[in-house]
Amino acid sequence: MKNYLFKFVERLRKKLPGWMNFQNLIFFIVIFTFIIIVVWSEPLSHIFEDKQSADVVFTACPTILPGTPTPLSEEWVRSAEQTNGVILGAIIIIFAVVAGTAAILIMDRD
Repeated sequence: MKNYLFKFVERLRKKLPGWMNFQNLIFFIVIFTFIIIVVWSEPLSHIFEDKQSADVVFTACPTILPGTPTPLSEEWVRSAEQTNGVILGAIIIIFAVVAGTAAILIMDRD
């Protein structure tokens, strides 16, 4: 397995430019992922959500639930989807750390 991995890496090094190594490749993937997350922010995603939900008709009915609701600030009510980007970014960073650690452990194995 280790011999096959080294052969694969050597073939890639011969074909790719000199500045392209594993660290730069991971860096570009992470930056590209965060650019996609920023582009896929609320204004753009709401356009697609509106197109998907345009066919569905909702009727509101006034229902009062028992108990007192927790008051939220108006900013949190308007942009509740912001936590999705934070959670996705954290998952990507954790995955990058775990994958990097696993790659180093596999490469150092004798």
